[in-house]
Amino acid sequence: MLKKILSPKTCAQCRLCCKFDRTDTWEIPVFDASTADAAKKLCQSAEFTGAGSELTFKAPILTGDELFSCPALTDNGCGLSSDNKPFDCKIWPFRMMRDNSGNTVIALSELCSGMSEYSNETLRNFLTSEGLDRIIFEYAAAHPSHIKPLAEGYRVII
Repeated sequence: MLKKILSPKTCAQCRLCCKFDRTDTWEIPVFDASTADAAKKLCQSAEFTGAGSELTFKAPILTGDELFSCPALTDNGCGLSSDNKPFDCKIWPFRMMRDNSGNTVIALSELCSGMSEYSNETLRNFLTSEGLDRIIFEYAAAHPSHIKPLAEGYRVII
Protein backbone atom coordinates (compact mmCIF):
# COMPACT_ATOMS: atom_id res chain seq x y z
CA MET A 1 0.00 0.00 0.00
CA LEU A 2 2.80 2.40 0.79
CA LYS A 3 5.35 1.57 -1.91
CA LYS A 4 4.91 4.99 -3.52
CA ILE A 5 6.24 6.69 -0.40
CA LEU A 6 8.25 4.04 1.47
CA SER A 7 10.52 1.67 -0.41
CA PRO A 8 10.45 -2.06 0.37
CA LYS A 9 14.26 -1.92 0.47
CA THR A 10 14.17 0.61 3.31
CA CYS A 11 11.77 -1.63 5.23
CA ALA A 12 13.80 -4.79 4.58
CA GLN A 13 16.95 -3.15 5.95
CA CYS A 14 15.23 -1.97 9.12
CA ARG A 15 12.56 -4.46 10.29
CA LEU A 16 12.05 -2.35 13.42
CA CYS A 17 8.31 -2.76 13.08
CA CYS A 18 8.64 -6.55 13.48
CA LYS A 19 10.49 -6.52 16.81
CA PHE A 20 9.10 -5.52 20.16
CA ASP A 21 10.64 -4.70 23.52
CA ARG A 22 8.95 -4.67 26.91
CA THR A 23 7.62 -1.13 26.35
CA ASP A 24 5.92 -1.73 23.02
CA THR A 25 4.40 -5.20 22.99
CA TRP A 26 1.06 -3.36 22.70
CA GLU A 27 2.21 -2.67 19.11
CA ILE A 28 2.07 -6.35 18.08
CA PRO A 29 -0.32 -6.45 15.12
CA VAL A 30 -3.89 -7.63 15.47
CA PHE A 31 -5.14 -10.30 13.09
CA ASP A 32 -8.64 -10.44 11.70
CA ALA A 33 -10.11 -13.92 11.10
CA SER A 34 -8.64 -14.47 7.62
CA THR A 35 -5.12 -13.27 8.45
CA ALA A 36 -5.14 -15.18 11.76
CA ASP A 37 -5.76 -18.43 9.90
CA ALA A 38 -2.79 -17.76 7.61
CA ALA A 39 -0.56 -16.82 10.56
CA LYS A 40 -1.54 -19.97 12.47
CA LYS A 41 -0.54 -22.12 9.47
CA LEU A 42 2.79 -20.34 8.96
CA CYS A 43 3.69 -19.95 12.65
CA GLN A 44 2.49 -23.24 14.07
CA SER A 45 4.47 -22.91 17.29
CA ALA A 46 3.34 -19.35 17.97
CA GLU A 47 0.88 -18.64 20.74
CA PHE A 48 -2.06 -16.30 20.19
CA THR A 49 -4.11 -14.25 22.60
CA GLY A 50 -7.34 -12.33 22.27
CA ALA A 51 -7.40 -8.73 21.15
CA GLY A 52 -11.02 -7.71 21.40
CA SER A 53 -12.86 -10.03 19.06
CA GLU A 54 -9.66 -10.81 17.12
CA LEU A 55 -6.21 -12.26 17.81
CA THR A 56 -2.62 -11.16 18.25
CA PHE A 57 0.64 -13.01 18.88
CA LYS A 58 1.24 -13.64 22.57
CA ALA A 59 4.61 -12.26 23.57
CA PRO A 60 6.50 -13.70 26.51
CA ILE A 61 6.95 -11.47 29.55
CA LEU A 62 9.92 -9.26 28.72
CA THR A 63 11.80 -7.76 31.66
CA GLY A 64 15.10 -6.48 30.29
CA ASP A 65 16.46 -5.49 26.91
CA GLU A 66 15.35 -8.67 25.13
CA LEU A 67 13.19 -8.43 22.03
CA PHE A 68 10.20 -10.42 20.85
CA SER A 69 10.36 -10.88 17.10
CA CYS A 70 7.16 -11.41 15.19
CA PRO A 71 6.87 -15.17 14.59
CA ALA A 72 6.14 -14.44 10.90
CA LEU A 73 9.49 -12.65 10.47
CA THR A 74 11.99 -14.67 8.44
CA ASP A 75 15.49 -13.95 7.17
CA ASN A 76 13.83 -12.72 3.98
CA GLY A 77 11.27 -10.48 5.67
CA CYS A 78 7.67 -11.31 6.41
CA GLY A 79 6.71 -14.90 5.76
CA LEU A 80 3.09 -13.93 5.19
CA SER A 81 1.98 -13.07 1.67
CA SER A 82 0.77 -9.54 1.03
CA ASP A 83 -2.80 -10.91 0.99
CA ASN A 84 -2.32 -12.51 4.42
CA LYS A 85 -0.48 -9.73 6.24
CA PRO A 86 -2.41 -8.10 9.04
CA PHE A 87 -3.85 -4.72 8.09
CA ASP A 88 -1.72 -3.16 10.85
CA CYS A 89 1.40 -4.32 9.00
CA LYS A 90 0.14 -3.22 5.59
CA ILE A 91 -0.23 0.37 6.76
CA TRP A 92 2.79 0.59 9.09
CA PRO A 93 4.25 3.10 10.05
CA PHE A 94 0.77 4.59 10.02
CA ARG A 95 -1.43 3.56 12.91
CA MET A 96 -5.14 3.73 13.63
CA MET A 97 -5.27 5.45 17.00
CA ARG A 98 -7.81 7.01 19.33
CA ASP A 99 -7.04 10.53 20.52
CA ASN A 100 -7.86 11.89 23.97
CA SER A 101 -11.29 13.03 22.74
CA GLY A 102 -12.17 9.53 21.53
CA ASN A 103 -11.74 10.31 17.82
CA THR A 104 -10.12 7.80 15.51
CA VAL A 105 -7.06 9.34 13.88
CA ILE A 106 -4.31 8.23 11.56
CA ALA A 107 -0.96 8.71 13.25
CA LEU A 108 2.62 8.05 12.18
CA SER A 109 5.27 6.29 14.24
CA GLU A 110 8.27 8.57 14.53
CA LEU A 111 10.50 5.49 14.82
CA CYS A 112 10.26 4.86 11.08
CA SER A 113 13.36 6.50 9.65
CA GLY A 114 12.04 6.06 6.11
CA MET A 115 9.22 8.52 6.81
CA SER A 116 11.07 11.13 8.87
CA GLU A 117 11.71 13.39 5.86
CA TYR A 118 7.99 13.91 5.14
CA SER A 119 5.91 16.71 6.60
CA ASN A 120 2.44 16.09 7.97
CA GLU A 121 1.01 17.92 4.95
CA THR A 122 2.90 15.70 2.49
CA LEU A 123 1.76 12.56 4.30
CA ARG A 124 -1.84 13.80 4.54
CA ASN A 125 -1.82 14.56 0.80
CA PHE A 126 -0.42 11.11 0.06
CA LEU A 127 -3.06 9.36 2.16
CA THR A 128 -5.94 11.31 0.66
CA SER A 129 -4.74 11.22 -2.97
CA GLU A 130 -4.33 7.42 -2.79
CA GLY A 131 -7.64 6.97 -0.97
CA LEU A 132 -5.80 5.30 1.91
CA ASP A 133 -7.35 7.57 4.50
CA ARG A 134 -10.81 6.27 3.55
CA ILE A 135 -9.59 2.65 3.53
CA ILE A 136 -7.96 3.05 6.95
CA PHE A 137 -10.96 4.73 8.57
CA GLU A 138 -13.36 2.15 7.11
CA TYR A 139 -11.17 -0.68 8.40
CA ALA A 140 -10.96 0.96 11.82
CA ALA A 141 -14.75 1.23 11.98
CA ALA A 142 -15.14 -2.47 11.10
CA HIS A 143 -12.26 -3.64 13.34
CA PRO A 144 -12.14 -1.49 16.50
CA SER A 145 -9.74 -3.98 18.13
CA HIS A 146 -7.02 -2.56 15.87
CA ILE A 147 -7.35 1.00 17.17
CA LYS A 148 -4.70 1.80 19.76
CA PRO A 149 -4.65 4.72 22.20
CA LEU A 150 -2.61 7.66 20.94
CA ALA A 151 0.85 7.26 22.41
CA GLU A 152 4.06 9.22 22.76
CA GLY A 153 6.23 8.84 19.66
CA TYR A 154 3.28 9.19 17.27
CA ARG A 155 2.24 12.28 15.40
CA VAL A 156 -1.30 12.73 14.20
CA ILE A 157 -1.52 13.07 10.42
CA ILE A 158 -5.30 13.04 9.94
